[in-house]
Amino acid sequence: MQPGDLARIASLSSCAYFLDADGTLLDIMPRPEDVVADDGLRELLAELAFVARGALALVSGRAIKDIDRIFAPLVFPAAGLHGAEIRFPDRSRSGSPNDSAMDGVRPPLADFMTAHPGLRLEDKGAALAIHFRQTPELGDEVLEFLGALAQQSGLAVQEGKMVAELKQAHHDKGNGIAALLARPPFSGRKPVFIGDDLTDESGFLFVNAQGGVSVRVGPAGIASNARYRLPDPASVRAELHRLLADG
Repeated sequence: MQPGDLARIASLSSCAYFLDADGTLLDIMPRPEDVVADDGLRELLAELAFVARGALALVSGRAIKDIDRIFAPLVFPAAGLHGAEIRFPDRSRSGSPNDSAMDGVRPPLADFMTAHPGLRLEDKGAALAIHFRQTPELGDEVLEFLGALAQQSGLAVQEGKMVAELKQAHHDKGNGIAALLARPPFSGRKPVFIGDDLTDESGFLFVNAQGGVSVRVGPAGIASNARYRLPDPASVRAELHRLLADG
């Protein structure tokens, strides 16, 4: 994607924008809790949402309460936990996360974490993530363990950047975007989804099927279903500023 392309193919007046957070709008941090939006990003998103008449949502693997922490005091429509929970523009909710689905895997997961110092467990309630950014040499072992656990429990493994998590198989970002797109002010608009990771591929596939615009953030050469590419979060913000100026 060249500078200005987003404004050319996906105007704020006719499109619905769905944006991932970590690795897309914000740089990935060593610890998930260290991520906080700066004033410039909050102002940019608020202005984009205003011009788009509210047709802007955040789509993340994080819980909605964590999305709100990052972007406070702003509150956007959102799909959290890979679509397990949805907040619509009128603040109503659907898809209340089923935390109990993870109860059976918590004990063996705790044992695995104890046996592997350096790994970090993030308990999201309806999803359980193991971060191995500090110990990348354990990545294959983490994936093998979670794969076996998922097979036993009927859950699914979602891979990401230096992270893998267990979640319910029917939850994905594509379904989250679909739920939001069915409601005003998103309905009737062309969907645009910008994401950076394997977790976003289901969103790209859904948006492509709707004739929308899919953008993968990251270096060239990584296979993706997205039709366009931007190199990093800084370039995403620059493109969104151009979009706003055009709007």
